[in-house]
Amino acid sequence: MTLHVKHLLDHMQDTLGGGSVPGSLDKMGILNQAGEHLHSMHPWKWAQGRTTLLNLRGTVSGTDAAWTTSTLTLTESGAFTDYTWVAGDEIEITAGSGTEGFYEVASRTSANAIVLASSLSGSNQTDIDFTLQPYSIDLPDDVRDIIAIHGTGIARQHVTLTTLAEVLRIREETSTNDAHWYAALSYVGSPPTPILEIAPGAGSNATGALRMFYRSRWARLSTDSTLVDVPAFMEALLVQVVRAFTRGIVREDGGSLDMRLRDIHSGPVFAAAARSDGAIQPYTGTLKNGISRWRRRGVGSGWVEAVDRISGPS
Repeated sequence: MTLHVKHLLDHMQDTLGGGSVPGSLDKMGILNQAGEHLHSMHPWKWAQGRTTLLNLRGTVSGTDAAWTTSTLTLTESGAFTDYTWVAGDEIEITAGSGTEGFYEVASRTSANAIVLASSLSGSNQTDIDFTLQPYSIDLPDDVRDIIAIHGTGIARQHVTLTTLAEVLRIREETSTNDAHWYAALSYVGSPPTPILEIAPGAGSNATGALRMFYRSRWARLSTDSTLVDVPAFMEALLVQVVRAFTRGIVREDGGSLDMRLRDIHSGPVFAAAARSDGAIQPYTGTLKNGISRWRRRGVGSGWVEAVDRISGPS
């Protein structure tokens, strides 16, 4: 069946014997907590086929910009036309009445102005030079982890996934380029949202420059007419988890939430869902550069065959 939020809310009411979730509790909040738990129960294959195109943001620079202390605003005509703000962006002030240094960008208000998170001077200025090098890429809110990422253009840009420490090191040692980046998943803001931290920075803007496959997390629900984004073989498990969260939170004296979830995880409904999920593309092809490739006539590989074998005991 097609599962809507309303159906899950009906299950929540039914498991309480026809009663309602107390008004002091957020029933949609309980439902979303249950959905988050469902996604965390298993590395579901059905959740890892999501794809998105990512945009690169290039360097922005300006000279003789105006600083307004009262509004924390930096202004230069047309300087920010091609700039898209992402939480965590920083601007480097390179010259201007002793204000040099790095400052966090709070927002972009127009093509002519940005607002900083802190003051760079106690008085208005008109001679500010700056460089704004974006080092992050905005990601969909439902990203849990990255499966693969690669360039889309004929230039065949490459992305190497690594640690945040390595990304930071490369930023300090390498200038901008538009061919190869190192990247790591990070979270910024409140509530935290995912971004891709990259190094070095891109030299110019590029729309849809990268394509990413990722495993999704639960998409938060807010209205009862919304379609629940799970495959049919997961619906029975989702219903079980929602009912367990409802009774475990509202009627904890009748059995803790932990106990109910342990029973589900060891039960047949979870096992059946995991089996169905495991049947999604059970075979991924021949191992790349593996022994079967080496054995094909006329195909070279890095495998080296031992020819001076030791004889067995006589």
